[in-house]
Amino acid sequence: MRKWTVVGFIWVLTLVATGLWVHAQGTPRVVPSPRPSPNNDNEIPTIISGGDIGFRVDSWSKDGTPIGRIVVHQEGKWLEVTLSGRVRPLSTK
Repeated sequence: MRKWTVVGFIWVLTLVATGLWVHAQGTPRVVPSPRPSPNNDNEIPTIISGGDIGFRVDSWSKDGTPIGRIVVHQEGKWLEVTLSGRVRPLSTK
Protein backbone atom coordinates (compact mmCIF):
# COMPACT_ATOMS: atom_id res chain seq x y z
CA MET A 1 0.00 0.00 0.00
CA ARG A 2 2.82 2.41 0.88
CA LYS A 3 4.54 1.73 -2.46
CA TRP A 4 1.45 2.81 -4.48
CA THR A 5 1.11 5.98 -2.41
CA VAL A 6 4.71 6.93 -3.20
CA VAL A 7 4.24 6.10 -6.90
CA GLY A 8 1.02 8.18 -7.00
CA PHE A 9 2.73 11.12 -5.26
CA ILE A 10 5.66 11.04 -7.70
CA TRP A 11 3.23 10.82 -10.64
CA VAL A 12 1.26 13.88 -9.44
CA LEU A 13 4.50 15.75 -8.74
CA THR A 14 5.71 14.96 -12.27
CA LEU A 15 2.41 16.17 -13.76
CA VAL A 16 2.60 19.47 -11.86
CA ALA A 17 6.26 20.01 -12.79
CA THR A 18 5.53 19.28 -16.46
CA GLY A 19 2.57 21.67 -16.45
CA LEU A 20 4.64 24.45 -14.91
CA TRP A 21 7.45 23.87 -17.42
CA VAL A 22 5.04 23.95 -20.40
CA HIS A 23 3.37 27.11 -19.09
CA ALA A 24 6.76 28.81 -18.72
CA GLN A 25 7.62 28.13 -22.38
CA GLY A 26 4.88 30.42 -23.71
CA THR A 27 5.87 33.94 -24.67
CA PRO A 28 3.85 36.71 -23.05
CA ARG A 29 1.81 38.87 -25.40
CA VAL A 30 3.13 42.40 -25.43
CA VAL A 31 0.30 44.85 -25.96
CA PRO A 32 1.47 48.11 -27.53
CA SER A 33 0.11 51.29 -26.05
CA PRO A 34 -2.79 52.76 -28.04
CA ARG A 35 -1.74 55.54 -30.37
CA PRO A 36 -3.93 58.50 -31.19
CA SER A 37 -5.37 58.54 -34.68
CA PRO A 38 -4.45 61.34 -37.07
CA ASN A 39 -6.82 64.21 -36.35
CA ASN A 40 -6.06 66.56 -39.22
CA ASP A 41 -4.90 66.44 -42.82
CA ASN A 42 -1.40 67.78 -42.02
CA GLU A 43 -0.52 64.75 -39.91
CA ILE A 44 1.01 61.82 -41.83
CA PRO A 45 -0.81 58.52 -41.18
CA THR A 46 1.10 55.39 -40.21
CA ILE A 47 1.29 52.89 -43.07
CA ILE A 48 2.59 49.37 -42.50
CA SER A 49 3.67 48.32 -45.96
CA GLY A 50 5.50 45.98 -48.24
CA GLY A 51 6.48 46.93 -51.77
CA ASP A 52 3.27 48.31 -53.27
CA ILE A 53 0.59 47.22 -50.80
CA GLY A 54 0.10 48.41 -47.26
CA PHE A 55 -2.19 48.93 -44.29
CA ARG A 56 -3.05 52.48 -43.19
CA VAL A 57 -3.52 52.56 -39.41
CA ASP A 58 -6.46 54.81 -38.51
CA SER A 59 -6.62 53.97 -34.80
CA TRP A 60 -5.78 51.30 -32.23
CA SER A 61 -8.23 49.22 -30.21
CA LYS A 62 -7.85 48.87 -26.44
CA ASP A 63 -6.01 45.55 -26.76
CA GLY A 64 -3.46 47.01 -29.20
CA THR A 65 -4.95 45.73 -32.46
CA PRO A 66 -4.53 48.22 -35.31
CA ILE A 67 -7.71 49.37 -37.06
CA GLY A 68 -7.38 50.69 -40.59
CA ARG A 69 -7.64 50.20 -44.32
CA ILE A 70 -5.79 48.37 -47.07
CA VAL A 71 -3.96 50.74 -49.43
CA VAL A 72 -1.84 50.41 -52.58
CA HIS A 73 1.10 52.55 -53.68
CA GLN A 74 0.47 53.99 -57.14
CA GLU A 75 2.14 56.99 -58.79
CA GLY A 76 3.75 58.09 -55.53
CA LYS A 77 0.48 58.12 -53.57
CA TRP A 78 -1.18 55.65 -51.19
CA LEU A 79 -4.70 54.95 -52.49
CA GLU A 80 -7.50 53.12 -50.67
CA VAL A 81 -8.65 49.77 -52.04
CA THR A 82 -12.23 48.61 -52.56
CA LEU A 83 -12.45 44.87 -51.99
CA SER A 84 -14.87 42.92 -54.17
CA GLY A 85 -15.71 40.17 -51.72
CA ARG A 86 -16.09 37.66 -54.56
CA VAL A 87 -15.11 34.07 -53.79
CA ARG A 88 -13.22 32.19 -56.49
CA PRO A 89 -12.36 28.50 -56.53
CA LEU A 90 -8.68 27.57 -56.17
CA SER A 91 -8.79 25.13 -59.09
CA THR A 92 -10.67 24.94 -62.37
CA LYS A 93 -11.69 21.30 -61.98
